[in-house]
Amino acid sequence: MVNGLRPTIAETGDAGPERFTLTCPVCGEVSRHPFELLARRAFEEHADEEHPAGDSPLEQVRSLVDLVETDPGRWECALGPQTYLVRGCDTDRFEVVLAGRRAVIEVTMSTLDDVRIAIGVHAGLVGRALADAAAIEAGRVCVSPDNVVPLE
Repeated sequence: MVNGLRPTIAETGDAGPERFTLTCPVCGEVSRHPFELLARRAFEEHADEEHPAGDSPLEQVRSLVDLVETDPGRWECALGPQTYLVRGCDTDRFEVVLAGRRAVIEVTMSTLDDVRIAIGVHAGLVGRALADAAAIEAGRVCVSPDNVVPLE
C-alpha cells in the first residue's frame, strides 16, 4: 500500500516483458512489467507522482487555524465572526481569550500547536479524532501499552 492506495498486480499468462499488469485503483491500468517487483516499484513511483499523500493531522490543523503574530509574544486568529487572542504567559504556557466574549479557553497549552488544536476544537473546525491525532503527532500524548491494539 502506498499513500493509502493498494495496487492490483495480476499475471497475464505471458512469459515475456508484459507478464505482470499493474492496475491503480484510481487510474486503472498503469503499465506492464516482466517481474512483480518491478511492477511494485513502478506503482510506488506512480502513487508518489499522481496521488501524493495528504497532509499530516498536525499540518491539517495548522492550515485550518492560522495564528498571526501581532506583537512579540501575542498572536491573533480570526475564524469567521470570532477572534481569538493568544498571549504567551510564561515559558511554554499560553492563554487564549475569545475576544468578543472575554472568555478564556481553559486548556493546558505549552506550544503554539497546542493553541491551534484548542482553538480549532473550540471553533468547531477540528474534530476530536483530528485533534487527538495532531496531539499524538506533536508528541503531546503518551500512548499507554494498555491502549495499543496489535494489528495482525
